[in-house]
Amino acid sequence: MPLSKRYTGRFWLVQLSAIGMIALFVTLGTWQLSRGDVKSDIEQAINNQEEEFIPVSLPLNDIESWRYKKIKLTGRYQAEKQFLLDNKVRDGRTGYNVLTPLFVKGSNTWVLIDRGWIAQGVTRSDLPKIEFEEGNQVTITGRVYVPYDETYSLGGIADGEDSHWPRRIQFVDYSQLATRLGETLQPFTLRLDAQEPNGYRRDWAENNLSSEKHYGYAFQWYAMAFAVVVLWWLYSIRPMVRDNEN
Repeated sequence: MPLSKRYTGRFWLVQLSAIGMIALFVTLGTWQLSRGDVKSDIEQAINNQEEEFIPVSLPLNDIESWRYKKIKLTGRYQAEKQFLLDNKVRDGRTGYNVLTPLFVKGSNTWVLIDRGWIAQGVTRSDLPKIEFEEGNQVTITGRVYVPYDETYSLGGIADGEDSHWPRRIQFVDYSQLATRLGETLQPFTLRLDAQEPNGYRRDWAENNLSSEKHYGYAFQWYAMAFAVVVLWWLYSIRPMVRDNEN
């Protein structure tokens, strides 16, 4: 039988809304699952690491295999050219991660050293003081951070960037930052160990949600999608089927 005339535009709007909500919740649940898998890999990589820091020579081969490994580098800081990675929040306060280039001995190349988080000034124009005495050659330790995927941003890397140093940036793009430095830059960041001097807040392990939390969020999104399906069936599809059978 043809559908009843009472199934007007409002009825079809409800159907489309239900389908849209289900698709949205499933998509969000799947995204949380994928993030949970990534975090699970990170946790496993960290737990499998040796206690000792490994001296290395650059460049590193198969860079992704070095993700979260403990390494030791010897070189010289370039404190005159530093980057402030913007919009980093700790305990409800906005701030920056301080990225300082290190010229690695015997490599003719540079590595960005993440020296940790520092709070923003009273205003956006009030940049924190991150200068320090470069001194002579240093040997530092930390964990290799290699991004899992490309960085997505609504703006460009230089949005809000200053014409002077330190440069405020929105995300890390190693090729663009190498251009700003005028040097060869390795495609990873070394997260400075908490025991090293010349650093700021470095509670790296506490900065991210655990894999269990991501899996929990995924379950919540899937449960919401299931609830919409049930309600859609009870209050829309089943009455329509009964109406058409009569």
